[in-house]
Amino acid sequence: MTFLEKLLDYLNLTKEDYEYLNKDISSLTLPDSNKLLGMDKAIARIKLAMENKEKIVVYGDYDTDGIMATSILVKAFKYLDYEVGYYIPCRYLDGYGLNKEKITQFKEKGYSLIITVDNGITLVDEVDYANSLGIDVIVSDHHEFGEVLPNAVSIIHPTVSKLGDVIASGAAMAYYISVSLLNRSDDYLLALAAISTISDLMELKEYNRDMVRLGIDILNNNHYLPIELLNVDTKYDEKSIAMRIVPKINAIGRIKEDISINKLVKYFTSEDKYFIREYAKEIEAINEERKELTTTYSENISSNLDLNNDAIIEIFDIKEGMIGLVANKLLGEHNKPALIFTYDNKDKDILKGSIRSRNGFNVKECLDTLNKYLLTGGGHSNAGGLSIKASDFESFKKDYLDFASKNKIVEEEIQALELSLNDITFENEEILRSLSPFGVGFPEPKFIIKDIATKGLSFIKNDTILSTQISYTSKLLGFNMNKSEVTAFNRINIIGTLKINEFKGYRSVIFQIEKYINAL
Repeated sequence: MTFLEKLLDYLNLTKEDYEYLNKDISSLTLPDSNKLLGMDKAIARIKLAMENKEKIVVYGDYDTDGIMATSILVKAFKYLDYEVGYYIPCRYLDGYGLNKEKITQFKEKGYSLIITVDNGITLVDEVDYANSLGIDVIVSDHHEFGEVLPNAVSIIHPTVSKLGDVIASGAAMAYYISVSLLNRSDDYLLALAAISTISDLMELKEYNRDMVRLGIDILNNNHYLPIELLNVDTKYDEKSIAMRIVPKINAIGRIKEDISINKLVKYFTSEDKYFIREYAKEIEAINEERKELTTTYSENISSNLDLNNDAIIEIFDIKEGMIGLVANKLLGEHNKPALIFTYDNKDKDILKGSIRSRNGFNVKECLDTLNKYLLTGGGHSNAGGLSIKASDFESFKKDYLDFASKNKIVEEEIQALELSLNDITFENEEILRSLSPFGVGFPEPKFIIKDIATKGLSFIKNDTILSTQISYTSKLLGFNMNKSEVTAFNRINIIGTLKINEFKGYRSVIFQIEKYINAL
């Protein structure tokens, strides 16, 4: 059986499925934006505003999806030589979503049309308030909505607009607006939407997968300075976008407690190369601060943790934008559900929390069980956010730990395709890549190589990194693998993925080890 045949069998795919996943695509493969319900009304209102020289403002969000969505529409208007305003709310000053205070300010500044991106679908009262001031609102969003929809001029939303069965990102919906507005697809705007699709963990199926495939190709074939500076010397793929680009963009909203996050939109829409290069340095510096704070906060919390419980729950006076990262780090270190609270920036009687977990402890079920305490809350199986009254903390903690005691994290059985050392080849890695992009709904395959003699393994960096050459062009590589611990076993099974490594012009194919277990 060939590597491809084994891979397709492992993924439960047919040859026809494989051909479909590798079909030729273009921007025309994506859904026809003009067929989305509400698009005609949205474009008609925008064109009327432009004809009448009305002031338009785009209102976004502080994560990568919101930044990309705002940048897409601002750039689209620039192509049309029409200047619009924009605003990215500060997590600490404004909170999430369009609010009445900002609507009042927009009225005072003469804006008559607000376009929300990556927010707005639940803001019924806020849209009514805008209407009462004579401001029209176009809502562009992708989040879940309630029984009542906002009384907007138009709503552009994957479900409401009948895009299809897969939920697209907020920036993808902004991209579809741009296509109808410009009467064409723009590669740069498509690339931004692809980045957002990865950043917001959208399911990589159907048009989402096509969008990411197209976006990665566009990025590898073009040199867009703002994105290049965030992905220095690295080929674009779903991993480089998720691991190198997205965290840097998100870091601004996590760290900065002012409205300077709006410089990110200028960064992605400006033609000023000097500004772009200078701000890229600032982004890198803020991201380094984010990394350092995550480590510091986690170490401080870990030193005082009560690990006798089945889950972690702590109040820690840290930046609200950091609590999710800290919870995730504690989950990784202790393999227990981690919930970190901090005090609300505006009201110290309210606690805001972020929770991270793994298989066995379902975050959404936990929040549903503890709903009586929640002022706000939402999430999915592995992550969520919430707010409660500080006075309810002890009661909440008791019930949270009770839920954790009945819903412990369980070790998932590893499903991996068995390979041999001889399978670590460029050809096989290329076959694997032909199935990419991988992500939510279509995870990257795991491979297992069994019965490796530990006495033949080599280590570097003070014996903390396993680095063993298999051939001139292939090697085994595993980080945070202490030699003394690994060699305590005579033979091990290694689980990981295939990847290409390029260093100073030298290319090799790597078996990237994610985990090892005793082979006996």
